[in-house]
Amino acid sequence: MDTEGIAKLAALFRDRFGAAPTAAGSAPGRVEVLGNHTDYNDGHILAAAINRRVHVVGRPVPGSIARLWSAGFNEEWSFPADGPVRTDKPLWANYPMGVAAELAKAGRPAGGFEAVIGGDVPVGAGVSSSAALQVATAAFLRQAFGFALEGMELALLAKRSENDFVGVQCGLLDPYTSVMGRRGQLVCLDCRHPEPGATLPLGDSAALVLADTRARHTLADGAYNRLRESCFAAARDLAGRLPGRRVTHLRDVSWEDFLAQGSALPEAERRRARHIISENARVLRGQAALRAGDLAQMGVLMSASHASSRDDFGNSCRELDVMVESALPLPGCHGARLSGGGFGGCVVCLVDSARTGDFARTLTEKYKGRTGLEAAVHVCHADRGAESAAL
Repeated sequence: MDTEGIAKLAALFRDRFGAAPTAAGSAPGRVEVLGNHTDYNDGHILAAAINRRVHVVGRPVPGSIARLWSAGFNEEWSFPADGPVRTDKPLWANYPMGVAAELAKAGRPAGGFEAVIGGDVPVGAGVSSSAALQVATAAFLRQAFGFALEGMELALLAKRSENDFVGVQCGLLDPYTSVMGRRGQLVCLDCRHPEPGATLPLGDSAALVLADTRARHTLADGAYNRLRESCFAAARDLAGRLPGRRVTHLRDVSWEDFLAQGSALPEAERRRARHIISENARVLRGQAALRAGDLAQMGVLMSASHASSRDDFGNSCRELDVMVESALPLPGCHGARLSGGGFGGCVVCLVDSARTGDFARTLTEKYKGRTGLEAAVHVCHADRGAESAAL
């Protein structure tokens, strides 16, 4: 566990609440390396938990009221832990409240508690600060109240929290990676048949460089859900054109099926389906490239993924495109693509480890020259998943 980060929050907790905290939960953000929007299509993903984390530090207290202090937003929020109600402001409070609501539904209600939330996962940057907050909250509560909540059960609880309480119909990718991350490994997720612990080594010769465009995004504004519905509509349409086949998601449609039947779809559905079906194939080819240690091929697949997101799925933006265009010609860069829901946030670049310093400096300069924006560029490594600790 990040002892320094936890210690800072523990001191803040003592100042805020006048007592010593007794429990801590911690969870990483994640970067999606391949597999854009494939999760709710029952597809395949390669992702990494990263060394940027959300921490929740606090203690149980008598009664049923929970008090939260967000160090990042400099705000306090209180709610009944046994019956939270979604709020329009502050939005960040919905994520820990959703966890409390799901725990109550699962028969493990939390009592009253006080907690401080902090960390270094950038908000709105496409590295899933929301899932990290939910998983860290659940990890804190299991420590504070002494109940078991591990692995897939924890990831699914966080997913239900975002789906049912927050109202974003995200898939399993974000909480799964935040729970299951391993140092130095990429997480392999088959969303139809998830196998906890399935990973592939990234290797020491390459690093993941996250370039935050500073173009903020939010997935609760409806764009994510509209893309999701378009994918489901395409799957229903294709199911009717593939008699004798069981098609419930775009995962069930091969590239050959799409070439034969895709032209009959409405344009928007056809483009969304083309992205998802080709993206699933890219993930499987990426897994083979990692097994072979072929970083060049992995980079080619990442760059093709971005082009597909930009041209077919429609979830890129000018800032993301400029960042990718600026990164690809630089020495040591194998590939680059948007990561996460899209519409802003981060680009992930696969870069030779020996060149990351020069790469980050030059990319920042080039991006600012074209956009006037000061990018935040972070050299990251694949890190461990969620943790709990007594304090």
